[in-house]
Amino acid sequence: MNSVAGAEASSANSEIPGFSPGTFSVWGDIRFSADAFLRAKVQGNVQAARKLVLDPLAEVSGRVQGGDVCVQGKIEGGLEAIGQVWIKAGARLRKQCVAHSLRIEPGADFCGELKVGGGRA
Repeated sequence: MNSVAGAEASSANSEIPGFSPGTFSVWGDIRFSADAFLRAKVQGNVQAARKLVLDPLAEVSGRVQGGDVCVQGKIEGGLEAIGQVWIKAGARLRKQCVAHSLRIEPGADFCGELKVGGGRA
């Protein structure tokens, strides 16, 4: 996966490890050490060391942290990325977004505090 922008096309294949065979629920925190694609309801926090794609069916009640993050689903506890964040049409993000760079598509729903740039997120 070359960028967060290319994440949607790359997520369709099996190159990216993660939870994607179907929607299921997790109670607790999740950590990924590589690029990941998440399609689950998570009652907890999600942390990715690298790139993270949240499927449109993904819902996270806690905080999401990662390198580059593509949000297609719902995040209720805020988002922090050291790289870029892409909030796609139909996605929902609440509380806070901290990122080095940000792209919000028309039709995305964001409500909260925003901090972009500044050298380090």
